[in-house]
Amino acid sequence: MFLFIRRQFMPRSVRHTVLVVLLVGFALLTATQFLFTGGLFVRQLHAAEARNAFDRLGQLRGATDMLLADLDGTSADWADWDDTYEFVHGRRPDYPATNLSAETFQSLRLSLLIIVDVQNRPVFARVWSGTGDPTAAPADIVAMALNTNKSSSPEQLAGFVDTSQGIMLVNSRQVRDSSRLHASAGRLIMGRSLARFLPSLERLTAGKISTEAVIGNEPHLPDKAKLESTSIAGRDKLFFSANRIDGHTPLDDIWGRTVATWHMQMEQPLHASLASSRWCLLLSTLIVGGVFCMAGVIVIQSRLVRPIEQLVRSVAAIGSEGSTRTRVDEQHHVTEFVSLSRSINTMLQQIELQQGMRTDRDAAIEANRLKSEFLATMSHEIRTPMNGVLGMCELLLRTDLNPRQRHLSDVVLRSARSLLDILNDTLDFSKIEAGKVQLETAPFSPVELIHGMMGHFTAAAQAKGVEVVTEIDPAVPSLVVGDAVRLRQILNNLVANALKFTPTGRICVHCGVEDFSLHHVSLRMTVTDTGIGISREAQQHVFDPFRQAESKTTRQYGGTGLGLAIVGRLVALMDGKVGLQSEPGTGSRFWFTVRLQRAAAKAMPVGEPEIATGARFAWPHAPNVLLAEDHDVNREVLTEMLQVFGCKVTAVENGAAALAAASSTCFDVILMDCQMPVMDGQDATARLRTLERSTAATRSFVVALTADATAANKQRCYDAGMDLVVTKPISQARLREVVMRGMQAPRTFVA
Repeated sequence: MFLFIRRQFMPRSVRHTVLVVLLVGFALLTATQFLFTGGLFVRQLHAAEARNAFDRLGQLRGATDMLLADLDGTSADWADWDDTYEFVHGRRPDYPATNLSAETFQSLRLSLLIIVDVQNRPVFARVWSGTGDPTAAPADIVAMALNTNKSSSPEQLAGFVDTSQGIMLVNSRQVRDSSRLHASAGRLIMGRSLARFLPSLERLTAGKISTEAVIGNEPHLPDKAKLESTSIAGRDKLFFSANRIDGHTPLDDIWGRTVATWHMQMEQPLHASLASSRWCLLLSTLIVGGVFCMAGVIVIQSRLVRPIEQLVRSVAAIGSEGSTRTRVDEQHHVTEFVSLSRSINTMLQQIELQQGMRTDRDAAIEANRLKSEFLATMSHEIRTPMNGVLGMCELLLRTDLNPRQRHLSDVVLRSARSLLDILNDTLDFSKIEAGKVQLETAPFSPVELIHGMMGHFTAAAQAKGVEVVTEIDPAVPSLVVGDAVRLRQILNNLVANALKFTPTGRICVHCGVEDFSLHHVSLRMTVTDTGIGISREAQQHVFDPFRQAESKTTRQYGGTGLGLAIVGRLVALMDGKVGLQSEPGTGSRFWFTVRLQRAAAKAMPVGEPEIATGARFAWPHAPNVLLAEDHDVNREVLTEMLQVFGCKVTAVENGAAALAAASSTCFDVILMDCQMPVMDGQDATARLRTLERSTAATRSFVVALTADATAANKQRCYDAGMDLVVTKPISQARLREVVMRGMQAPRTFVA
């Protein structure tokens, strides 16, 4: 009958098939649940019994806390009693006979009382069993009392202690005089046997209560094999068996460690009577579920599994052949599979088209990878000899030269710096293009930034006879928050361009406020010159990379054509806009806006570190510097520079030699090249940090000297434990600044 109904009335779409099957199954399961709801009551009863059990455990904990609080109050009275204080000092020899009799133990419900002096000697140690006179305390109880009288122990300790006399509530307090003006005389330890309170606690909680030791992390359960379930709420645990609930809550000793547990046994008579209904419900659910599964298998087999297997075989055949020209069969009885087959055929057509584009894409990816490798190699290979050229030129200019020689040396130095600027522009543009430039956020002064940047162009402008003017609107905030380095780079590129293309006349830098808000300020900066100007056609491409206004401009003025492209990218990163107005022969006006955060009133500007200008350091002792550099010329240049500053230099050729020198001598600053034979700079620094940790030595100030200006290489240096990363080539001023920073760094020990 079911097969007949399935054949006649089942719809042909997968959606309708699944819907009908689920509706039939839901109806059967609903009827079953309606007939057998006992299981719901079992779960509700189980939950209610669990809540009741946890409440009773809570009552037990609350009563225990009240007992501890009562003992705390009693011990506080006796610990702050002047008679107790004088007894510990030996001034009340009649104190025990007068105050610590059996009647006192009985009235205070005490099982033990121990008094220890400041030398950790017991001056009174008695236990009371409930009858007769107090007797001498056993050794384990005395040892416990002495352990609470350590110098590191707090003024008051409270908790449970497992002793030879059973589990006791114990409170330990420092003995003080009532005025509390004098130092502690020792400790008073009071204890009450927990067994005395069991009857009253059982009446309070209506359960059978006992204490049990803890075995491992679980309480001891005699009938653990018969447990049905476990519930946990905080530190309380419930173990459910056939007709009983075992509740456990921990008892912590005076040091916070679990010493035992309360064990409360509670009956659950209704649970056994309703347990049989749960099994009936399970059996009925299994029967109905089995019938439902059989019906579902038959339907799914004919409507889903067989068409899917057919599609899998077709797609597998296409994959094994590696040909996208094969098509799958679109003849199915279910409309969804017809649509799926058509979609697969359409996808195969698209793949066939995309395969023709894959070769070009792979070639582009490979070209981009080769470009990145080339830039990294170029950075290292050019910066290393550039460090020697710049360093030697700076050292040469410090010697006695005739005017002709000084002029030639100065030309070499300026040419080398121009070459370095070209290299920096290329690497900067590559990083911006790859999206790897992260803007810094720090407070700075726009006014100081502009004046400081313009100071670098004053000499060059005066040499050309060009007037340089700076105009700053009074509304410009004294402090803002943003990336001062990148803003300086934008202005530097625009002013350098203006100076390059202005043979005579005037250059004006103006800074004003375009927009204010509660948390942000937009600055508008303009660089105006009276130079050669730019034609309208060329203005459309001046912000494109590797482009200048005209080809003859490149021949006459030089440059990479990246300066304005970098300006455009950086302005966009700072949520601003850039533009220009220019006419050939009359000059140009470049403007840009940047959006910065408004600085709090207490924020301090972050500027460049102060650089000493003297020829030699004014330290009491000459700085002791270790230089690790494998390149002969660079090692000679850096050594000469450092010696000019008055440093004592130890020069080595690789990281292994640097590690050996640093392990035997304490250096003020270690200058470590990154790429060296035998052992590179990062490996040498990492081993040096390990050596410092093992010997608890003072942390050395390690500076990385690298020709690789990429962010990944800098991060590797910091991960190795280096304190500062300096990119080659390094000038005399920068080298002096680095040494001063190392000398001023705090001499901490490696943790």
